[in-house]
Amino acid sequence: MIRRAEGRDAASLAALLRSLNTGPGLHPERITAQGVTRDLIADARVVLLVADEGGVIQGFVSGHPYYDSGASTWGYIMNDLYVAPDVRRQGLGKALVAGLATEAARDGGEYLWWEAHAPALAFHRALGAQETRTNNFSIGGAAFRDLAGEP
Repeated sequence: MIRRAEGRDAASLAALLRSLNTGPGLHPERITAQGVTRDLIADARVVLLVADEGGVIQGFVSGHPYYDSGASTWGYIMNDLYVAPDVRRQGLGKALVAGLATEAARDGGEYLWWEAHAPALAFHRALGAQETRTNNFSIGGAAFRDLAGEP
C-alpha cells in the first residue's frame, strides 16, 4: 500500500535513507529518526510517501512543489526514490512515482521532474520519462556561506 509517511515510520525511513546515501561525500551517519520526523514527515513542504507491506516499510519517495517559470506551470520535484533491494522489480518503484504524480495533480501540478543516476536509467525510461540534457550545480560549505553573505 502506498500512503503518506507517519511518525511511526521514522526509524524505518532513516534506515532506508542511510542505505540510499552511501556515496562519496554523503553522510549517512547524520540521518536519524528524529531528523526524518522533523525534516520530512512533519514539514508541510515535503510530500513523503511510503510503500507499506504489512507494516514493513519497503520503499519511499519524497518530493515537493516546484514552479517552472518557462512553462508557467506548477509540478513537483522528486527528490528521492528508494526501494529496498530485496523487493525491487515488483512494481513498488512505479507505484511510488505514481503516488507522487497523484499528489502533484491534486495540488494542480502538471509534471514531475527528477534526475537519475546511471544504474536506474532503464527504470526511469520504462516509466515513459524522457531524458533532458541539463547541467546540475551544487554549492555548499564556505562558498555557500560567502554567497549568502554569512560568516
